[in-house]
Amino acid sequence: MVDVLEGGDLKKWNCIYPAYINSNRSIKRGRRIPKEIAVENPTCQEIGDVVKSLGLRHEVQPKKHYTRELDRERWQLGRVKVQLLDSNGAPLHETIKSKGELMQYVATMIPKLKSRSAKGTDQQQASSSGKNKKKKGKK
Repeated sequence: MVDVLEGGDLKKWNCIYPAYINSNRSIKRGRRIPKEIAVENPTCQEIGDVVKSLGLRHEVQPKKHYTRELDRERWQLGRVKVQLLDSNGAPLHETIKSKGELMQYVATMIPKLKSRSAKGTDQQQASSSGKNKKKKGKK
């Protein structure tokens, strides 16, 4: 998904990797926000959806990977480039003025996404259906 408009220099945009807001990561492995705010296993698509809802110019780059990622799992791949400042250095959004504020906002909004809530109900149903089955094995 690309939402790049004319006139933006992509190299000057801020980059957000899912590891920056992943609660399963330590600060040493790349987490950049407090663990209490961080989200469990975010994807670059979820980050892109939240940034899109803000109306900021962005580009989701699903093939890129964070250099501190030891395992190249499919759900860990990707990054989102976001333009936070205009050419004069003024913020493009009235409430989000820095990369840190953006990461914290994204982390608070990802659990509210429809895709996240659907995954949570699927996992709950799968775990509750498995409880009633009898285990087979040696006595």
